Order: sequence, then C-alpha cells, then structure tokens
Amino acid sequence: MLHFSLTCFLSIISVFVWASSKEQLFYDAVRFEATGNINQAIENYEKILEQASSANLHGNLANLYYKKSDYGRSILHYRKALLLDGNNREFLSNLSFVCRTANLENTDPLKNNFIDGFSNNFWKGFLVLFLWFGLLLISFLFFLRTTNRSIIFTCLAWVGGITLLAFVVFDSTKHESLTESQVIALLDRKQGDKNASATIPLRRFAASSSTANASVRAGESLFVDQSQLEGYQSHQGPNSRNWLLVRTADNLKKGWVRQDEVGWILKN
Repeated sequence: MLHFSLTCFLSIISVFVWASSKEQLFYDAVRFEATGNINQAIENYEKILEQASSANLHGNLANLYYKKSDYGRSILHYRKALLLDGNNREFLSNLSFVCRTANLENTDPLKNNFIDGFSNNFWKGFLVLFLWFGLLLISFLFFLRTTNRSIIFTCLAWVGGITLLAFVVFDSTKHESLTESQVIALLDRKQGDKNASATIPLRRFAASSSTANASVRAGESLFVDQSQLEGYQSHQGPNSRNWLLVRTADNLKKGWVRQDEVGWILKN
C-alpha cells in the first residue's frame, strides 16, 4: 500500500514538473521573441512541440520563420496550424501572404470544406449505419405490406444514398492519403531562403552525387510516392541517410530527396 501511494505521489509530482517546464519554455520563448532573439525563441517553441502541439504554437513558429526569411518552414508550420484549426482566417491570410512573398503559386491545402469537416472514420461509420438502416426500413415496409410503389421508391432512395456516401468515403480516403504523404520542401537551416535562386534538387538516384531530374523551391508541396506493398517509397543511402521518392502535385517533376530536405505536414 505504501509503495502504491509513493508511486501515485511521484506521478503527480512529475506531471506538475512537466507542466511547469512547458510553461517556462513558453514564457521564455515569448520573452526572447519580444527582445528580438528569434533563434532562441524558435528553439524554445521547438522544444515545446516535442511535448505538445497546438495551432497557435505552430502559428507562432510560422511567424518567426517568416521573420528569418525561412519561407519553407513558415509555410510548413502554417499548414500544420491549419490542420488543427482549418477555419482560422488569420492563418489562411498569413499563409497566402507568405506564398506570395516566396513567389509560390499554390501551396493551399487540398481540402473539401464539407467532406473534410468530418473524419474519414465518421463517413465510413455513417455509410455502414445508413446501409443497415435502409435494410431494416425495407424489411419493415415488406412486413407492413406497403404498396409496391412505396417500396420501390424507398429502395431507389436507399441505393442513391449509398452511392453518394460511397463517393464521399472514397473522396475522404483519397484526401486523407494525400495529406499523410504530403511534405513541404525545405532548404538547409543555415542557408535560409534569402537566396532566391536556391532550390532543392529532385535527384535521379538516392545519392548526393546523383544528377537532378528537376528542382523545386522551398515551400513547394510534394507527395511521397507509395508502393502498394511497402508503403512510402524510401531508401537508406550511404552514411545512413534516408531518402524519399517524391513528386509534385501535377506529376511533372519526380525524384529523390533527403529526408531532411522536406518537412512532413502530419509529423512534428
């Protein structure tokens, strides 16, 4: 009993220490930002992200990276913020502004406002529920010996509803898959985005010495190619570097990039 009580006490203390540490990091980050120490503020916010994530936190990071002219990471964190708070007008406006500043045409989320207002699991569950509800309703109508016209009308409405919901589930699944495989092209942190001619090469092979098929600018959206059997197309090259096979949204550019040359939208 004493051992159990001691364990509970230590667990409670650790929770308070963890919360206090996170709050201290946040207050220090705000103070660093106010005094113009942007690098230290970013470092503190990144440490907080290792413990927790929020739309405002990503928004703060996006703003700080913009001040450093690191447009790629600014766009990345605005996209992360919008995944958590998709209707935030400030984030949407700021994202559009950063894209214009970086001379990028389109990095807006691939989003259907109605369908993406609910999760993919919600639509799948709703489809199953509608399927069984229709079967029960039709069985009930047969049991009551309703007129053939009413039964036929109900069946047609049921089939139409299932078809529509199946399309919604398909679209939602496709969008979810795209979002999971979507990354943002990033330049090296030391290089920054100030050099307008700086690009990220899409290499023919998974090696730094490989020639490039094409190149993309920091902040552009890319999609990691998926194989049917192995998931994401990746490769571990020399020096234990991980490489990803990526393509642009229009499929006009394709090649290999190092994993540190992109940022995952759905991962910290």
